[in-house]
Amino acid sequence: MIKREHIKQAIDAISTRNPEIGYSLDEMLGMGMISAPSDQADLPGNQGFSFYFENHAVPVNRVLFFQEGTAPIEQGLLIKYGELVKRQEIVDRGGSPDYPAAFKEIHEAGLRSAVLHEIDFAIQRVMNGANTDEGPARETKATLVDFMERMKRENRGFSIQETGPDRQYLYKGVLSGEEAFYLCFPFSMGSLMQAADLNLEFFSLRFILNCLLRGVERNLHTCVVQDRIVGLVFLSLKEQFLRRSLEIKYIATQRRKTAGAPDGAPEPPRGVGTFLVAGVWMLAKNEMQKRTDIVLDAEVGARGFYETTGFESRGMSGFVLGKPRPHLLLALLGMARHTRKIEQRAVEEIARMIRRHVKGLRKKPSGKRELSERAVVIACVQECLMQESRPEFTDAAIQGLLRYGKKIMEAEDLLRRASEMKADRAKNHVHAAGAPR
Repeated sequence: MIKREHIKQAIDAISTRNPEIGYSLDEMLGMGMISAPSDQADLPGNQGFSFYFENHAVPVNRVLFFQEGTAPIEQGLLIKYGELVKRQEIVDRGGSPDYPAAFKEIHEAGLRSAVLHEIDFAIQRVMNGANTDEGPARETKATLVDFMERMKRENRGFSIQETGPDRQYLYKGVLSGEEAFYLCFPFSMGSLMQAADLNLEFFSLRFILNCLLRGVERNLHTCVVQDRIVGLVFLSLKEQFLRRSLEIKYIATQRRKTAGAPDGAPEPPRGVGTFLVAGVWMLAKNEMQKRTDIVLDAEVGARGFYETTGFESRGMSGFVLGKPRPHLLLALLGMARHTRKIEQRAVEEIARMIRRHVKGLRKKPSGKRELSERAVVIACVQECLMQESRPEFTDAAIQGLLRYGKKIMEAEDLLRRASEMKADRAKNHVHAAGAPR
């Protein structure tokens, strides 16, 4: 749990970079306005660590605390301090505030305070000789500092550019009925503020900015839905002898609303983790020339997710992506439908997945999990039968339904659906087999 000495260490670290803020926080700690939780706060069942700022609990990501020490405490302190300053500004302005707008303004001021502090710390590390030449074609120190200084002056929120020459995303799909985008992390003030608000495992502001300093920013990818970052993944390319692997070093997704979410805001979409893995698969199979395995070291609590995605155990904690399961196939089909250029080798591999899963429909489900996966396979087939689907995927689905149709209870309805949609490729298959017109 978080102890008073941890908070004191975090304040001292802030003081070395910003004495004014550090002094104010130290005074508040001495007056009891900032405090550590009681022993009861660390009882089993609590989702994470916390400390108190003006009697309000401030969550501290447990994974980040063990990984980065006091960095997540510093981030929480800076957010609450920025909120405190903005709240006082609003009071000083007088009048009757618009409370929802004021709450949004206060929270964004806190996030901005934390981001500005971390950017200044990153600039300080660059100027003091931090290693910034690990990546290919590493920018000069002056260019890197200039880029971060420009971010500090940005006032607009983050918005993904879907079309035009500034298009940012790598792949596009659908999550919970909304367009979802897979892209390299878009470094900006708005995106960093969102990352601070998410407070995800592994992905602190300091880690994200360190990716920029180390020249590995293109290894950091994200999922964006409705201009909101909802998940992050960090990749590493490994080559040993004749084997090439794309390793998922870290992956984390939003599981609940953020502290600054307005009333009535929707819950985070489901399936973000699978969508991120689908994006990694597309990178490995569609962008890389050599055969590339997708591997990871699974956390104990996440092994179930990896196994239901299609990862297979390799060693004590290592996993390699074997045969993608239905949820991952559905995400891949959605991405493929919205992607103009896909290498033929990737198309053929997805077509093989379709044939394998359609063949698997012959087996009657014998439990909730198999029933659930069967429903996803049916959704995959329906995706293949859409007019916008690639012909290779339509062919794979129709051929499987015709070949194994007598043992697949849904085959007749699916073939009728294909005919009703007037998809010419599907109709040709149905008519060639002698099915009723």
